[in-house]
Amino acid sequence: MTTTSRYFIKTSFLFMVLGMACGVWQYGHIVFNWYSPGTLSFAHAHIMLIGGMMNMIIGVACWFFPRSKRGYRVYNPKVMWISYWSLTLSTLGRFCIELYSGITLNNELLQTAFFISIIQIGTLGIIFQQLWDRVVSKGSLIRESKGEAF
Repeated sequence: MTTTSRYFIKTSFLFMVLGMACGVWQYGHIVFNWYSPGTLSFAHAHIMLIGGMMNMIIGVACWFFPRSKRGYRVYNPKVMWISYWSLTLSTLGRFCIELYSGITLNNELLQTAFFISIIQIGTLGIIFQQLWDRVVSKGSLIRESKGEAF
């Protein structure tokens, strides 16, 4: 397992714990009438899906699908490392801004969170581009073109 895949997977665990704590807060709001900002559901869904699930999927893809031995020019470990930090910081930043903007009722902060989401989309695009050739199975395409069925 590569260092980058470990970071993605461990970060997903941390974000999942943060998301579960947010879920408890949401449930406490309903059951015990705890105070909660109106943006709590956005923050909860975002940290679970992007922070938890996407990081887990990316980490497993980095680990499970090895690089090709010859002619592999797409994957760059430095780009993946920068992308890891960009995705992690933008996810955590967006989560904190969504919570804080709901507490302070500040709509300008939500606009900032919107632009951070654009950074996340771009970063995910770069990560998908880096992993695309690793996920496409070359052996299966050759066997399928010869008429083999699986």
